[in-house]
Amino acid sequence: MQSNLLEMITIDRRSTVDYELQIKESIKALILDQSFFYHTVMPTPIELANHLNIDKKIVESTYAQLSSEGYLKTDESGQFQVSFFELTRYFFDRNTAVFDAIAALGLEPSIECIEKKVVKLKKEELLQMGFSPESGNQLLHIIRIYKGDNQPIMILENYLPISVFPDIFKNFKGDEPLNAYLKSHYGIRAEISKRIIKSVNLSTKLAKLLNERKNAASIQSTNHIYDKFGRLIDYGQSHSISSYYFQALIPRAEMKEYFPKAFK
Repeated sequence: MQSNLLEMITIDRRSTVDYELQIKESIKALILDQSFFYHTVMPTPIELANHLNIDKKIVESTYAQLSSEGYLKTDESGQFQVSFFELTRYFFDRNTAVFDAIAALGLEPSIECIEKKVVKLKKEELLQMGFSPESGNQLLHIIRIYKGDNQPIMILENYLPISVFPDIFKNFKGDEPLNAYLKSHYGIRAEISKRIIKSVNLSTKLAKLLNERKNAASIQSTNHIYDKFGRLIDYGQSHSISSYYFQALIPRAEMKEYFPKAFK
């Protein structure tokens, strides 16, 4: 273990946030910005506890939480290692399906639909999103949580025009990958993805859905998805607590080439 790893993990004794959460967020941040990269050997619980001058049980509990969320794992010798890794920049530059991207990380993907309804939007609302009012004002509005190993990773809110996808409210259950559904049922696929990404603090509602604390840092992405005819077929916004964000489409065969163990 590199000695400077200990120095990078810090706590603020003046903060009202308990040490366990502080250590957890400190380590997660170091992993997500790749200061702690894949397979980095972590300090042992006793080493970190001694360094921070706290009870070893606090570190053990924190490591257990990080392991359950897929950030850490133990090797054959019992040492804790970083198990989280990012998809390469190649995938962010392409159009990657969220469901397949989660699977590529070695996690079991699933989707929970928490809201699905048909809404009628005003002309100003349609224009603000980028839809043409002449194409109708009815849209399917869905809010879903994408999970990896049953842990919330991302919340997606989508608006899809009923004029392009008739009967989608009736037939789309909400717990299946959206892009794959549109292709199989309508023969329509995402061709162009334009997105704006920024950092925001989670609202109370979003924090609860992601099992995070209120105001925790998150990545917000606003997406405009177009088909081959240049039609806006999906307006969406997502929130994620890490850069697990992959709103796009790569063929499954191509994912298998880069992550063969994830797709047996």
